[in-house]
Amino acid sequence: MFCVKGVVSMAAKKHRLFHAFRISRKLALLSGGFLLVLGVSGTAALVFAPAHLIPGYKEEITGSCRTVYQSDFRRGKEKRLISIISTPDANPNDRVRTGMRIARHLAKTKHPDLVIVQVMDAHGPSERSELRGAAIGAEIVHAPNPSKTMATARPWEVRYVQALPTGAGLFFGNRVDMRLIDLEAINHEIELVEGCDGDIVDEEAETVSHKEPAKSSGH
Repeated sequence: MFCVKGVVSMAAKKHRLFHAFRISRKLALLSGGFLLVLGVSGTAALVFAPAHLIPGYKEEITGSCRTVYQSDFRRGKEKRLISIISTPDANPNDRVRTGMRIARHLAKTKHPDLVIVQVMDAHGPSERSELRGAAIGAEIVHAPNPSKTMATARPWEVRYVQALPTGAGLFFGNRVDMRLIDLEAINHEIELVEGCDGDIVDEEAETVSHKEPAKSSGH
């Protein structure tokens, strides 16, 4: 009699356990989609593991940034704008997405013919003279209407350094030029059109406006 009760009790516990881990039909379909992409392998097991159990996982909020320097100028009849931003986004893909979001925001609010956004690491240099070279982890060039600029014939041009930033916020690695089809896909995915941290420009950010000097007539 004791054995029968023990078996029934164990079966009840197993039933409750499987019931607790039962997934919805929608989640099952989504998981199935991931399995098709990843293939039936050990990699797919990560889909079902809680994020905090994945080795090296660290929850971070991406997309935050700060305007370090911004300048608008004219090149002939063109109105151009360059903005240098810093972000804690270490992953190259996140850097690109943040830079593209800011480029699109500036295009819609400042209405330039060409926007250039250069992305730095949050721990990178702070002196203006150092805001170039290895300090730049990604560069986004956006022409809302390519026919109005001589700089590019495409709406998007993006290049980034395929590397994580060093402790000093510098980037050393191979440069990757992204395909337009991939950039258009990212642009379509970006829903919000907003600047750095709600368009609040840091007090230390420098914004200047200037025109190129007129060319000599030769007289």
